[in-house]
Amino acid sequence: MRGDIHVELASGTYRLSKTFALTPQDSGSNGHRIVYEAAPGAHPVISGGSQVTGWTLADPAHHVYKAHVGDIDTRQLYVDGELETRARSADNPGGFTKTATGYTITDTALDAYKNQSDMEVVSRWGWMLMRCPVQSISGTTMTVQQPCFHNANLHQGEEIQNPTWLENARELLDTPGEWYLDKSQGELYYLPKPGQDLKTADVTVPRVQDLVDLNGTAAHPVSDVSFQGITFADSTWLAPSSDDGLVEGQAGFRITGDDNPDFDSTRLKWVKTPGAVNVSHGHRIGFQGDTFTRLGAVGLNLNTGTQGTDVTGNVFKEIAGTGIQVGGVEVVDAHPTDPRDITKDNTVDNNVVTNVADQYGGSLGIFAGYTDHTVITHNKVYDLPYSGISVGWGWGLTDPGGDTNYPGNSGVPIWDTPTTSRDTVVTDNVISDIMKSQADGGAIYTLSADPGGVVSGNYINGTTPTAYGAIYQDEGSRYWHTTDNALCDVAFQWLFLNHGMDITAERNFTSQPAMNTQANSTGDTITGNTTVDSCEQLPASIVDNAGLQPAYRHLDPGPAVTDHTAPTAPGRPAAVTDFPTVADLIWPAATDDTGVTGYAIRQGGTVVSASTGTSVRLAGLTAGATYTFTVTARDAAGNESAPGKPLTVTMPAGGDLALHRPVTVSSFSDPNTPELAVDGDLSTRWAQGLGLPDPSWIEVDLGAQYDVTGAITTFEKANGYQYRVEVSADGTDWTTLDDHTATATTQQTAYSPAATPTRGRYVRLTVTGSNYNGGSIYELQVYGRP
Repeated sequence: MRGDIHVELASGTYRLSKTFALTPQDSGSNGHRIVYEAAPGAHPVISGGSQVTGWTLADPAHHVYKAHVGDIDTRQLYVDGELETRARSADNPGGFTKTATGYTITDTALDAYKNQSDMEVVSRWGWMLMRCPVQSISGTTMTVQQPCFHNANLHQGEEIQNPTWLENARELLDTPGEWYLDKSQGELYYLPKPGQDLKTADVTVPRVQDLVDLNGTAAHPVSDVSFQGITFADSTWLAPSSDDGLVEGQAGFRITGDDNPDFDSTRLKWVKTPGAVNVSHGHRIGFQGDTFTRLGAVGLNLNTGTQGTDVTGNVFKEIAGTGIQVGGVEVVDAHPTDPRDITKDNTVDNNVVTNVADQYGGSLGIFAGYTDHTVITHNKVYDLPYSGISVGWGWGLTDPGGDTNYPGNSGVPIWDTPTTSRDTVVTDNVISDIMKSQADGGAIYTLSADPGGVVSGNYINGTTPTAYGAIYQDEGSRYWHTTDNALCDVAFQWLFLNHGMDITAERNFTSQPAMNTQANSTGDTITGNTTVDSCEQLPASIVDNAGLQPAYRHLDPGPAVTDHTAPTAPGRPAAVTDFPTVADLIWPAATDDTGVTGYAIRQGGTVVSASTGTSVRLAGLTAGATYTFTVTARDAAGNESAPGKPLTVTMPAGGDLALHRPVTVSSFSDPNTPELAVDGDLSTRWAQGLGLPDPSWIEVDLGAQYDVTGAITTFEKANGYQYRVEVSADGTDWTTLDDHTATATTQQTAYSPAATPTRGRYVRLTVTGSNYNGGSIYELQVYGRP
């Protein structure tokens, strides 16, 4: 090629009867590209759907219409561009008792249903939304199709439950907007919504699964092809209607086949959901300014061996499954023998992903499996039933040495080499309103080792209590650097490390203090994270930078901003340093035409804390070190002031006097022994004897007399403790350093500065009330001078 070739598409809907397939022979060459693009000002649509006309009134009493569609098979119907509902029952129908082959039912009217094998049992449980076809109904016995029902019961403790609803029967067609396809007669039935006129409505039935496929090989990739300004719409996917149904392992990957003796043996065989647009062994493929909508499976699927692909400035909405999939989860993806099979150097940035996984609820916004250097940045991901962005795979089983938490490594072969997962970048995304119907997920979810992996600069706003962690680093997650994220309206835990190892979580800002580090998580560093009182305190530098960059905000503009005036700069801060590792800053307030909503505190250009008021406590500093701090102000529109004058402060010298010193306690409960409260490790703790009532106490012998200037206590829980700190020279006569027995704590870390230094050798902390948690302390630190 001597130049790029542009294939311009005029406005209109281009209806496919089969997949538009590109091979290596359709590639660009000599540094030039083949570009399929919208003509200037045009809005072309590549559709896999057929229009339905010729409606007649089939049931005047119930206002049900029908149209003859012949041999069309589909799982979706769109009326004037809106997804309509396959005929279904009410939620949680009663009268079902699970059996080995299906259910015993009390509603014998189901026995009279026609086309019983078209019906589906839909069951939502945990992170899965399972669909199994009905085989037959006889009297009070509903038999569910195999192997679907067998596979749906493999995961002990997470088996398919009673139906959340029944779907796809003519007899269930009773609500406006519902439809039913009688495949045996080739008739499509529809109950219109108020205001819909089927004589003029655009009724579309998707009938093509793959709209566009780019299929290369390791030796001959398809390369240098772009799609720009095109809408991909109206695909379906019929696999869930098969005998396998839809049995999820996780993240939309399916368990299929009739040779599965147990759940663990299926892990390396889970089947990937296809995309409406698929790339396999594609190099330098581009998707820019496209729209993926009204799709029956995954939106865009970048398969094994896809390298250097750019997915930028697109909209993914109204998609049955995951919006964007990058990479696979098979052995060829995790441990390829040919480096050309590695999925690497792909970028997903400045896309809008919303209202996806709307039919297969266990699917995701964006997924990356075993990949090398996938960059997921500046995307806006919102309104999802399950997790927002999920990266990694394998639960540690495919990492070197496997996972000892799984006996026999769950039958997965043990490798001594790392997987391809490395250098994944998840930065500067906005993720909001997720986990709306499923459980056990998060806004950002990771699995397995990812050397060089980064989760940073993301703004997470709105997770339900079923999100185990807004940032959820699940089994085998390792080597991640999780930093400088801002989290608002997190209902449960901002961070959950479940067998997460060698993870660093620092400088994150959250309105939810609760977090959870499981006992099997080792080698983790969790430090310098800040709990704010309200979302307005979150650093503007993170919140305003996350999500779509200015050139792409037209894709999802949000409310108009009319205030463009920044606050004045705050005054120079002053510091109080009662502890060698803690500085309390206070500064003169800024002013603003509409009001200041918060302040950001920076050290060396990095935001280290935030506040709605004019003071803040900075912990985790280094004794004897010198720091320079500046403060900026922000208003409700997100305008940020210039920084105020800097403050340079040198922290006092001195270390933790209690570190590794002898301790005595009122009681303890194995394995949470007394010395763990003074071992310098915030992941280990002392706990009082199991089931014993309050009070409880812990006493540390400093080994010599000191002028005690204060103590810092890190409790197990974020709130609910009443306590007292005392100092004694002889272990008999005690002087109160801090009395917090009247009110319970509201933060996990409690600071007890002495009004005046108290001379003593022994320091005792007594928990007088624990809100039924019992005395439990991660660390007791004591400071003073000889």
